[in-house]
Amino acid sequence: MTQARERRGALARWAGAALAAFTAALALPQAAHAADEPEADGVVIVGVPGLAWSDLDPQATPNLWDLAGTGASAAMSVRTIGSWTCPEAGWISLGAGERAGGVAARDAQCSAQSQLRPPVDTGSGWTVEDWDAFVDVNSALNYGARLGSLADALAEAALAQETAAAEAEADGEPAPEPNPGSCVAGIGDGAALAAADTEGRITYWAPGLDSLAAAMDACDVVIVDPGVVIGDTADNAPDTTTDYDQLGEDDTEVGTDATSAEPDPGEIAPEADPVRDAAVAGADTAIGQVRAALPDSWRLIVAGISDASAPGSLHPVLYSGPGVEPGDLTSRTTGRDGYVQLTDLTATALAVVGADIPATVAGAPVTVLADPGRTAAEAVDRGADLTAASAANADVSPNFYWTLSFVGVAVMLLAAHLVAGPDRFRRTARTVCIAFSAVPVAGVAAGIPPWWRADHPKLAFWGLIIAGVAVLTLAASLPWTRSGIRPVLVVAGTAAALIAVDQVSGATWPLHTPMGYTAQAGARYTGLGNYAFSVFAAAVILLVCFIPWRGRTRVWGPIALGVCAVVIVGAPMLGRDMGGTLTLVAAGILCCLKLWGKRLSIGAVLAAGGIAVAVFAVGGILDYLRPEEDQTHLGRFVGSVLDGTATQILIRKASAAWGTVGESMTWITLAALVAAVLIWRKRAPVRTDAVAAAVVGLTAVALIGGLVNDSGMSVPGFTAALGFGLLAVAVGPRHDTPAAPATEPAASAPAAT
Repeated sequence: MTQARERRGALARWAGAALAAFTAALALPQAAHAADEPEADGVVIVGVPGLAWSDLDPQATPNLWDLAGTGASAAMSVRTIGSWTCPEAGWISLGAGERAGGVAARDAQCSAQSQLRPPVDTGSGWTVEDWDAFVDVNSALNYGARLGSLADALAEAALAQETAAAEAEADGEPAPEPNPGSCVAGIGDGAALAAADTEGRITYWAPGLDSLAAAMDACDVVIVDPGVVIGDTADNAPDTTTDYDQLGEDDTEVGTDATSAEPDPGEIAPEADPVRDAAVAGADTAIGQVRAALPDSWRLIVAGISDASAPGSLHPVLYSGPGVEPGDLTSRTTGRDGYVQLTDLTATALAVVGADIPATVAGAPVTVLADPGRTAAEAVDRGADLTAASAANADVSPNFYWTLSFVGVAVMLLAAHLVAGPDRFRRTARTVCIAFSAVPVAGVAAGIPPWWRADHPKLAFWGLIIAGVAVLTLAASLPWTRSGIRPVLVVAGTAAALIAVDQVSGATWPLHTPMGYTAQAGARYTGLGNYAFSVFAAAVILLVCFIPWRGRTRVWGPIALGVCAVVIVGAPMLGRDMGGTLTLVAAGILCCLKLWGKRLSIGAVLAAGGIAVAVFAVGGILDYLRPEEDQTHLGRFVGSVLDGTATQILIRKASAAWGTVGESMTWITLAALVAAVLIWRKRAPVRTDAVAAAVVGLTAVALIGGLVNDSGMSVPGFTAALGFGLLAVAVGPRHDTPAAPATEPAASAPAAT
C-alpha cells in the first residue's frame, strides 16, 4: 500500500508540474508589435469589387500602379459567408467589421448582389432601404455580425468627446477641441451599406465623386464606391454553374487570377477581355479623382472589396498617406506578412481617426512592415505570388482529400488483413500501410518548396507528395529500421518533429499545403490547423506508447513528451489550437493511464476530462488577461463567454462540424471503424499495455477532436490516415501456420520369422 501511495503521489507531482509548465508557456509574452502609426486627419476607403493583382499595370492603371510603389500593400481575404463573396456582402461586412451576408441571391456570377440600390432620402438624411432584411438575414447566419458597427463606433467617439467637454466645463478646465467629423460618409450605392449605422441611417451620402470634398468636410471616414465591378464577361468567366458552398469549406476550387506584371516571353498572354479592361480603367480614373482631392493629412485605402464571381480569391489592398511607407501590411488577425482580411479595414479606419474599436469588430488595425526600397513592380509581384499560392493550394486540396480518403478505405482493410488475416501478402500489406501513413506527413512537408510557381503546379505538388512518401517509406525499410516497431517510430517521429519544428519556426509551411489552411478562407493563417493537429496528435500518441521506455522513464518520459506536445498545440505563440489543447490533454491522460496498466473507470475518464477543461480554462484566462492586441482566439473565446456571445460561436462550429458528414474524410473514418471491428472479431484482445494504450489514445483523439473542432469528420479521418496503419504495423501479423507437432518415434518393425 505504501508503494502504491508513493506512486500515486509521484504521478500527482508530475501532473502538477506538467500543468505548471503548460500554463507558464501560455503566459509567455509574444513578440512586440510594431509601433503605432501616426494619426491622420481622416481616411478614405475606395472599394473596387473584383480588383485583382493582374489588373495593375503601369500603362493601363497608372494610379493603382503608383499607389503600389509609394504605399504599403497586402493580399486580402474577402471571405464572408460562403466560399466566394459578392459585392453586397463585401460592403455590408465592411460596415459591420465582421463576416456578414447580403440579402440578394448569391449566384456564381454575383449578378444579383452587384445590382445595388441607392439609399432613400428621408428629408432629414439617408437610410438604407429594407435595412431590417439585412439585419434578419445576418441574425440567421449566426456569425454575430452587428451591422453598422463602424458608424456606431464613430458616433460613440463623438458622444465621448461631448461628455468630456461637458465634464471639463463643469470642472472649470479647458475643454478639449471637439472633432465634428466623427462619422462615416458614403459616396456611391455600395458605400451606403458600409456607412450605415445599426439603424440603417447614413450621416452623409452622395451618388458621385463630385461631392467628395463635401463628404470629407462632413466626416473623417469616407467610403467610396466608384460604381464598377471588375469581372469577366460571361463567356470568359471561370465558372457559371457550380455552387461551391455545396462542396464544403475545404473543397473550394479556385482558379489563379494573379500573374506577374511582366509575363514570361514563352508564355501565351491571355486574351484581352474588353469588359474587364473597361471596368479597370474606370476604377483607376476614379482613384485618380480621389487622390487629386485628398488632403495631405489624410490616408487612402484602395481595396478589392469582394469577388466579382465564383470562385473566390485574394484581392489587393493598397494603403498610402502620412506615416505609411512602402512595404507589406499585416494584422493581428493574420499574423502573416503580406496578408490582411476584409474586417481589418474596419478596425484600421477606426484606429486612424483615434476611435475605440468595439468588440463587435472582428478585425484588427493593419501594421506597416516598412521596406523603403520596394518598387511597384516588386509589390505587384509579391501580391500576385501570394494570391497564386493560395489559389493553387485551393485547387489541389479537393483531389488530395478525396485521393487520401478513397485510397485510405483500401488501406484500412489491408491493415485489418495484416493484423488478422492469413500470412499471404502480409509483407506487401505492411509496406503499403507504412507508405500510406507517410502521405499526410508528405503533405505537411510539401509546403516547404514553392511548388505553386512551377509551370504545372498540380504536377509539382503531386510529385512532392510521391517523393516524400518514397523517402519516408525507404527510411522505414532500411535494415536497421524495418524490424519490430521501428518503422512506427520512424514515421511517427518524423511527423511529430516536422510539425513541431514548423510551429517553433513560425508555422510557415501549412499556409501552402492542403494539410494546413488556405489564406483566402480567412479563418486561420498561423498556428496549428485541425488537419495537421490530427496528424501531430496521432504521432505523439504512438510515440508515447511505443518508445521503449525503461525504469522511471516509463512514467516521466510520456509525461514530458505529452507536456511538450500540449505546449506546441496550445501556446499562444505556437499552435493556438484551443480545441486541440482540450483533445490532446484528455487523450494523453487516458493513454498514459492505460500504458501504466491502470483500469479506465468512469471516474478516470471524468478526471481526464476535468483536467483537460482545467488546462483549457487556465490557458484561456491567461491569454485573456494579456493586452487585447496580443490575444489569440483562445483568449477571445474567454471574452465571448464573459460577454455572452460564446453560444453563437459554439453553434456555428457545431454546424460546421455537422456539415463535414458525408465529405471526403468521412469514408476513411468509416473504413477504419469497419477494419477495427474485423480485427476485434478475429483477433481480440491484443493483450499488451502499449497496444491497448495506443488504441485508447487514438480513439480519444478521433472522438473528442471530431466533437470539439469545426472540422468534424476530418479529425478522425486524418488521425486514422496516420495512426491506423502504423498501429497495425506495431501489432504485427497473425501467423496462421501452426507449429509442426512433435513426431512420435516410429515403432520397430517386427522381426521376420
